[in-house]
Amino acid sequence: MNLISRAWSLLAVGECTTPHGRTLVSEQFRILTNQIPILYAVILLDAISVGFVLPPSVDPWLRFALPGMLLTVSVVRMIQWIRMRGVELAPEEAYRFLSRMRILSAALPAGFLIWILALIEAVDPALRAPIALLIFMGCIGSAYCLGIFPAASRLCLFIAGLPLVMRLLASGEPLLVCIGINLGLLLVLFVRMIDTNFGNFVRLIETQARVAEEAERARAAHTYLTEALDVVPEGLAIFDKDDRLVLWNRQYPRLYASNATAIVHGARFEDILRAGLKHQQYADAVGREAEWFRERMARHTMPQSSHEQQLPGDKWARIEERRTADGGSIGVRIDITDLKRSEASFRLLFEENPLPMWVADAATRRLLAVNAAMCRHYGYAREELLSMSERDLDAYGNSLAARSPQDPVIHKTSRGDRIEVLIESRPLPYQGRAGLVSVAFDVTERNRAEQQVRYLASHDLLTDLPNRAAFDTRLATLMQHSAEAGDSFAVLCIDLDRFKEVNDLFGHSTGDAVLREAGRRLRQAGQDAYIARVGGDEFIAITEQVPLPGTAELVASRIREALKHPIEVDGRALDIDLSIGVALYPRDGDNAASLLANADAALYRAKKEGRGVTRIFTRAMDRQLRDRRAMEHDLRSAVENNELSLEFQPQRHRDGKICGFEALVRWQHPERGLVTPGEFIPVAENSGAIAKIDEWVLMEACRQAASWDDAVRIAVNVSAAQFRRENLEHQVCRALRESGLSPSRLELEITEGVLIEDISRASQTLKSLKSLGVMIALDDFGTGYSSLSYLQAFPLDRIKIDRSFVAALGASARSLSIVRAVIGLAHGLNVPVLAEGVETNEQLAILMRERCDDMQGYLIGRPHKAELYAEHMKADGGSRLKTAI
Repeated sequence: MNLISRAWSLLAVGECTTPHGRTLVSEQFRILTNQIPILYAVILLDAISVGFVLPPSVDPWLRFALPGMLLTVSVVRMIQWIRMRGVELAPEEAYRFLSRMRILSAALPAGFLIWILALIEAVDPALRAPIALLIFMGCIGSAYCLGIFPAASRLCLFIAGLPLVMRLLASGEPLLVCIGINLGLLLVLFVRMIDTNFGNFVRLIETQARVAEEAERARAAHTYLTEALDVVPEGLAIFDKDDRLVLWNRQYPRLYASNATAIVHGARFEDILRAGLKHQQYADAVGREAEWFRERMARHTMPQSSHEQQLPGDKWARIEERRTADGGSIGVRIDITDLKRSEASFRLLFEENPLPMWVADAATRRLLAVNAAMCRHYGYAREELLSMSERDLDAYGNSLAARSPQDPVIHKTSRGDRIEVLIESRPLPYQGRAGLVSVAFDVTERNRAEQQVRYLASHDLLTDLPNRAAFDTRLATLMQHSAEAGDSFAVLCIDLDRFKEVNDLFGHSTGDAVLREAGRRLRQAGQDAYIARVGGDEFIAITEQVPLPGTAELVASRIREALKHPIEVDGRALDIDLSIGVALYPRDGDNAASLLANADAALYRAKKEGRGVTRIFTRAMDRQLRDRRAMEHDLRSAVENNELSLEFQPQRHRDGKICGFEALVRWQHPERGLVTPGEFIPVAENSGAIAKIDEWVLMEACRQAASWDDAVRIAVNVSAAQFRRENLEHQVCRALRESGLSPSRLELEITEGVLIEDISRASQTLKSLKSLGVMIALDDFGTGYSSLSYLQAFPLDRIKIDRSFVAALGASARSLSIVRAVIGLAHGLNVPVLAEGVETNEQLAILMRERCDDMQGYLIGRPHKAELYAEHMKADGGSRLKTAI
C-alpha cells in the first residue's frame, strides 16, 4: 500500500487549499500555456522525422494512417493551448484544468507508444535503434516542455519512454540492449532533474509569496502609521539623515499653507525653508531673511531644540525638534495661537477672574499683584496683601517650595478661618522679573463632602453601621494580619428572628425603626467588637478578644441581652430576639468564603433549633452544610433529570361537586428518595433554583390540566421569587399557549405577604395577569398584614382562608369570628371564599353553615397523582368524592 501511495503521489497534481498552493497552480497554468504548444510542435517534428526514415515496405497504415490521426489530435490541442495564452483562470479552475490535462498527458503518449512499438516490430532490425532514439528524444523533449507540471511530465516518461527502454532491453541484441540501458539511465536522470527543478520552482514561488506578504504587511503598516499620524492634532514631520522629508501628517502642511506645494516626499529641509521665505510664510523673518535662515538651520542641527514661530494671520506654533540615532530628525509643530491670545488677554482675565489669583516673585515669593477675588476671599485689603508673602498666607508658615501641586495647603483668612486650597502656579515674567502666577481653588467644602461620601459609601444609611463593602475590606485585612501574626478571631453572624413579620404586620417604616434601634443596641453591646449590617435583618460582628471561643460567646450573650427588652415604635412594644452563629479563624476556615459559610451554617442551626440561641460551628454542621449544598446542586438539575412530579389535591364546591385541583410539586431524588416540599423549597428559594422549578410546575400543571374537563380548574402556587421576576406574565402566556389550556381554567395563588411588599407594582402585575383571562386567588389570607382594604385594591377572584383558622373551628370562638368576618366581607365584595385544611366533618359543617363557597383539605381528598382522580377530571368531573382518598 505504501508503494502504491508513493506512486500516486508522484502523479498528483498538487493542492489548492493553501495560499502557496493556489499561487503555485496559477503559475503552473501560466507557464504551461507557453510550453504546451512547443510540446506539440516537438511531437509533430518527431513523428514526421520517423515517417521520413521509414522504408516504403512498411505498411501504409503504420506509416501514415495511425500517425496522421495522432498528429491531427496534436494539432488541435496545440491550437487550443495557443488560444489559452493570456487567459486568467481562478486557482480552482486552473486546478481542474490541469487535472484533466494530466489524463490527456497519459492518453496521447500511450497512442504514440502503441504506434512506435508496432513500428519497431515491423521494420528491419537495423532501423530499430535509430527509430528508438528518435522517439526517445521526442519523449524527452515532451517531458522537458511539461517540466513545470511534474505529474504530466512523469506520466509522459513512464508511458512513452519507459516501455521503449524495456522493449530495447528485451530485444536481446547487444546494441539495442546497450542503447536501452543508456536510455534508462538517462530516463532516471531526467526524472531527477525534473524533480530538482520543480522543487526549486516551488521554493521560488513560496519565496515570492512571502516577499509579497511582507510587502503587503509593510504597506499596511505604513498605511496604519500614516492614518495614526493624521489623527494627531499637532503637525509632525520626519527627515532622514540626508535631511530629506520622508514622512509627515496632514496637519503639517496645513500650518504652512503658503508653501504647501514645497512639502513633498524627498524635499530637503532647507529647500522647504527657502520656499517658505519666498512666500513670506514666516512673519518673524521679514526684513532679516538671511539671518533668520541661519538661526533656523542652526536650531535644526541641534540634538534637541524648542522655540516659538510666528506665522501669517497672527498664528503661532511651537516647534519641538529632536535628532534621531541614525542622524535624521523628528519635528513636532504645536499650534499655540490660542495660548498666545490667552496670554494677551491675561491681564484682563486676571482681574475679573472669580477665583483668587496672585502674582508672586519667583525668588522671594512676595506678592506683586492680586485680583479682586483674592481680596474678597481672604478678607484683606489689596494694600495689605501686597505687603505680604505666600508664607504669610500659610496657616503654618511653611515654605511652598517642596509642595506637590496636588497637595492641598491650609491658608488662613483675615478672620482667622482656616481654608483648604489647591494652588496651581505657572512661571510668568512680570515687570521685568521672574514671577509665578497662581490661582487658588478652595476645596474646603468639597473635601468635607468627599469625606462624607466616603463615609456613606462604607456605612449603612439606616443604622450608621459599616456596610457589606466595609466589612469585606475589614475581614480581608484582619485575615492577612492574623495569618502573618498567628492570631485568631471570631465571626458572629447575627439574624433578627421573625423580622419579616414586623414588616408584614406594621409596614416598612416600623421595620426601619426596629433596625435602627437594633443597630444602636448592637453597637453599644458589642463594645470593642466590629459590627456591620450586611443585608435586611442580617448583621455580622468580629471580635479579636481572646480566649476564644469563650470571648465570642460572651459577646453573643451581651448582644442578645441588649435586645432582651422590647423595642418601642409608635407606641408599640415589639419583642425582637436574635439567632447567632459563630465561626473561628483559622479553625473553621482560613479564607473569607469558608469562614462566612461556616458561620452561616452555625446560624442556620441556631434558627433551626428554635431561634433565639447561639451556636458555635462544629464539624457536624459542616456535614449538614455540605448536605445542604449537595441538595442545592441536585436541585439545579432536578428539572432536566425529570425528578419532579405533580400531585393534585381536589377542591370541592359547597354543593359537593369537585370544581378544581391544586397542583403540588414533589421531588423524587434518585438517592434520597421522596424529598418533601418543606425540605427542598426553602433551599431552592435561597439558591435561586426556584426559578426553574416555578416555570416547570406552571408548564406541567397547564399541560396536564388541558386534558381535563373544561369545568375543572387548576390552581398553581406562585412563589414570592416568581412574582417578583419581570417575566411572570410571559411565563403564563407561554404555558397557556403551548398547553392549549383556556386562561379561565388557570388560577394563580399568591400569598398576601408578597402583594404588600410593593403595592403599586403588585397591582400592576395582577392587572397584567388578569388581562390574560386567568384567575387570581389570595392565598393564606389572615397570616400576613391582613388589611382588608387591600381586597378592593387588587383584582381578586377568590380568597383562601389559611388552614390555621380552619383548624381551630369548633374549638375557638375567635377563629369562628375571623372566618365568619372574612366570608362576610368577601361575599360583600362578590369574591368567593375557599377554606384550606378541612380535616373533620365538624369543620365542614361549620363552613357550610357559614356559606363558605369552596373547601380543600384531607377530608375532601389528599394530594395524589392525576391518575387517581382521573374520573373527576373527565367529562363527568362534577361527580362527588364519596370519601377522602
